[in-house]
Amino acid sequence: MFKPLIALMSTLTLWLLAANATAATLPRMDLEELVVRSDAVVVAQVETITTELDARGRVVSTITLTVRETLKGPARRTVAIRQLGGYHGDVGTRVPGMPVFQIADRGVLFLSGNVAQHPASVTGLAQGFFRVALGPDSATEFAIPQVNNLNLVVRDRAQTAATTSQLRSVAPAELHQQAHDLNTFKARIRTIVDETQPEEPR
Repeated sequence: MFKPLIALMSTLTLWLLAANATAATLPRMDLEELVVRSDAVVVAQVETITTELDARGRVVSTITLTVRETLKGPARRTVAIRQLGGYHGDVGTRVPGMPVFQIADRGVLFLSGNVAQHPASVTGLAQGFFRVALGPDSATEFAIPQVNNLNLVVRDRAQTAATTSQLRSVAPAELHQQAHDLNTFKARIRTIVDETQPEEPR
């Protein structure tokens, strides 16, 4: 009798706690920063999503994706992402700014971590996920930014002292304000990878 009530109260508590933090604060990232700070960039499709509760009773999701194309990093058939948030039975955890995945989603993902050995995380939270979808002509594919519930900031130098700085809230980068032709988007990423990767010793 009491178990369903306890589960319901747990769900409500977690969602109310999450609602108090309506936006995550992160440094704003443009395309070059996303590429440089990511260990892997892939075009991939979500195959499975599994969830579990951590020691604090929060939902943790593991998203397994089939890689369609590798734009940076080691070539892999599959990669996994592990992140806080999702549903596990009657318990739900919502994290503002965290990318949201569904089975069969396709997207361009900027990943941090050793994708060959461990589950990765999405670079810059939702800034690092662009959902792939067909355009109005039902033929052209677009990479669509998924930024929401993010308070993006940049660091400004204070005029009073060269060694101090302060954070200023800003709008998303132009990168995250419009959809991008997928082929053009991938070409831009490859160019940045070529221009920024270290030269091999001769």
